[in-house]
Amino acid sequence: MDVSEHYIQLRLNFLHVHEEQEIHTTVGELAHHLCCTMRNMNLIMNKFMDNGWVRWNPQRGRGKTSLLVFCVPLLEVARERFEHLLNTNRMEDAYELTSILPFTMREQLMRELQNQFGLRSNEGVRGRVDTLRIPQNTPFKTLDPTQTAMWGEVFIIAEVFDRLVRYNAEHQVCEPSLAVAWESHLEGREWTFYLHKGIPFHHGRVLDSEDVKFTFDRILSDNSNPCRPLFGSIERIVTLDELTVRFVLNKPNFMFPDLMSSMSASILPRDVEMNPLHPIGTGPYRLTRHDSKLLVLEVFPSYFRGRAYIDRVEVWQLPHSGRVESVIKHNLFPDAEPRAVQHEMQGGMYMTFNMQKEGPQHDVNFRRAVQQLLNADELSEALGNSNTQAAFSLIRGRAQKQHLTENLDQGELWKPQSEHSEGSAEPAPSVESSLARAAALLRRSSYQGQTLSLWVEEGEKMEEDMIWFAERCTQIGLHITIIPGDPVHAVYQDGFRGCDLIYTGEVFDQHVMLSLVTMYTFQNTLFLIAMNDFWRHELEQECGRIVMIREPAERLNRLIQLEDRLIHEALLLPTYSFREEHAHHASLRNYCVAGHSLPDLRQLWVKRIPGAEEEDTSYPVYIPLW
Repeated sequence: MDVSEHYIQLRLNFLHVHEEQEIHTTVGELAHHLCCTMRNMNLIMNKFMDNGWVRWNPQRGRGKTSLLVFCVPLLEVARERFEHLLNTNRMEDAYELTSILPFTMREQLMRELQNQFGLRSNEGVRGRVDTLRIPQNTPFKTLDPTQTAMWGEVFIIAEVFDRLVRYNAEHQVCEPSLAVAWESHLEGREWTFYLHKGIPFHHGRVLDSEDVKFTFDRILSDNSNPCRPLFGSIERIVTLDELTVRFVLNKPNFMFPDLMSSMSASILPRDVEMNPLHPIGTGPYRLTRHDSKLLVLEVFPSYFRGRAYIDRVEVWQLPHSGRVESVIKHNLFPDAEPRAVQHEMQGGMYMTFNMQKEGPQHDVNFRRAVQQLLNADELSEALGNSNTQAAFSLIRGRAQKQHLTENLDQGELWKPQSEHSEGSAEPAPSVESSLARAAALLRRSSYQGQTLSLWVEEGEKMEEDMIWFAERCTQIGLHITIIPGDPVHAVYQDGFRGCDLIYTGEVFDQHVMLSLVTMYTFQNTLFLIAMNDFWRHELEQECGRIVMIREPAERLNRLIQLEDRLIHEALLLPTYSFREEHAHHASLRNYCVAGHSLPDLRQLWVKRIPGAEEEDTSYPVYIPLW
């Protein structure tokens, strides 16, 4: 252990002591703090004094104490050590150092990490190696394509796995991927896929039709699999030969190729047990490390669509902090203006209700009162910024406003069956303000003055939204307690079980229709986790009817009607859409934002800085992974 690490470790045991403050102690006590012998402790103290870090006046004899004075602040020595570790490319050790420091010191050192992220181009004995480093502070819980609902996890899955088809957003069509072609028989009830030859998995074996069958049998045989409803129309799977597989459906499904482009349809090898944190696929990158500190993707040279340019991708788990993103992004480009890539996100922020829990949220008048309080225009006017826009739908481009000030029963698309009706909705009166309308609806609801809990996805902007919302609730006598929460915990550990209202967001990929069907049928979306059995059944049944429609335009229209129904029932309360901004050095070429607002690593390449003599050249890039 370096002498500076000894000093840091010892100083952490005396955080209550100021510099130049005298401490009466013994060599034995100090040796205990450093878990070393007294002889080694004396040697270490001599090194401390040589560096001018301490004054030490040892006293010999039973019962006598020595005098210790710390001369140099802990942060000063920690920063020196931290910078040395970064300069010698020992980033993992630098990470370890920050993790043991007090929070305020950790935050200050985190600023030094900003230059370590982005793309680094190294010349070594094996030639040039390009490494992309991405920071984040939310750990990956699963990389099983059938389980994940987190877009950061989807980013990794997209690089490790392939699907039978891929979606071309520019032309809005499905194109070949693992399958070179496909065809439909019997009016959409049979789909046959023809596989490419010689596609290797990361462990070396070549993919065949039995792997495709295994992948979907695994989903269909597990009733608890969250993506099972997405593929519920599959009746059986037949392998006609090693390169041909046929899906026989129990009803027509004209969206079936689109479903095969879903991340949940990523093809797994049948001869390897699925490890949810270390999966094996056929994608352009193979996962070589995944632990609490670091996830590493190495380029797969045998990738069937051609070798990716970036050799290595590292996703670093930084110590949890609400300021990590801003610290990394701040002043990341000190030498020049970055190239900004602004991406209009599909999806957006919304509020819904925990229909799994008893409470006034089962009364439609109460939900509509909340709908009036969470007025998208007023929220945007009060708290909006240049990256957000008031929205009345999760589908970008649907600009028309829901006329909630009118009679709320007019134009109802569906009327729930009487045995499932969740409160008798009365028309909202024609009153002047959204607050007045909310108050009138609240008085007619079953709300009895109790305090309700509101789960909000952690984040400065969203928490600020809900503080504004809670203040409006107070004005009409609705009592709300705000509980910030981690969406990963909410998805995988039922993290909002005890809450009544939920404020979160949904990020779609480029295939909007597929994203909507997924949101309404994939059981690990936050929206469906909040719904009760009645609404889950309703949504699954309606999506089952929608995929039977042959024309894409009509399918989209039906999905829009379904969203309108949810908004009318005040189960889905959109607030705003937003855009994300990526930034990168001009030397990074073909930086294209793909699904879920994440870069397509297969297209990215580096134009090396002309005349660069350094063995290690850095190209800054900011990628918002979560």
